[in-house]
Amino acid sequence: MSKNLNEAFNAAKKTRNILSKTLIWESGVSKSQFYRIIQGKETPSPETKKRIADSFGIDVKEFDLLHSQSRTGKDKIQPTKNGHILRMMLALISVLLIAIIMFFITAARKNAPLPPKQTIEKPNDTTKFIMDVTIPDGTAIPVNTEFVKTWRVQNTGSVIWKDRYLMRITPSSKLLCSSPSMVPIPETAPGEIVDISVKFITPHLPGSCRTDWKAADKHGNFYHPDKHGLFSIVTVTE
Repeated sequence: MSKNLNEAFNAAKKTRNILSKTLIWESGVSKSQFYRIIQGKETPSPETKKRIADSFGIDVKEFDLLHSQSRTGKDKIQPTKNGHILRMMLALISVLLIAIIMFFITAARKNAPLPPKQTIEKPNDTTKFIMDVTIPDGTAIPVNTEFVKTWRVQNTGSVIWKDRYLMRITPSSKLLCSSPSMVPIPETAPGEIVDISVKFITPHLPGSCRTDWKAADKHGNFYHPDKHGLFSIVTVTE
């Protein structure tokens, strides 16, 4: 069993093989509030507590115990001389292993063929967001509910949109709204306005659910990757 919420956080990342930002998204709170909670500096609401506990794979009683230990710091152990030496040895071993791994990665890259150049970045290929046709940002939707979000955009450039897709860049998770990973964008001539729809299902727990999307080809190469894409934010209620 973990000694505090921070250890439970790290254990969940390792067990589920996911990034920190996915667990933060699942909590339904901001990054700063999430870290205040797991450090014991803030007491979450019952809904947030349940979402974080579910995300960490623990029950609410264990969450309360770990939160209390995070707050009091009773689980902290004073470092000993032997422990300090052991940590230094482990750090040196880790540095050595990283150096070896990087050596082989560099060697492999030198011998690998160069990938073909992408021609995704096209001049005069621009987009204008018009409106949310359905589900404006902040709409309240019950848990386990299907809904369709539709954005209206305009091709304001001089390039025909053909064989393009709207690709989800937010990680998939049982605590976030589920959806297809990609949906086709209808062929759109310069100046035309088009509606793009995505079908979602809200998660089984209440909270905030945001997903971000960008235009890409069928291989997942983004068009204009440095520009902002589309997003959807809903409030999931009981």
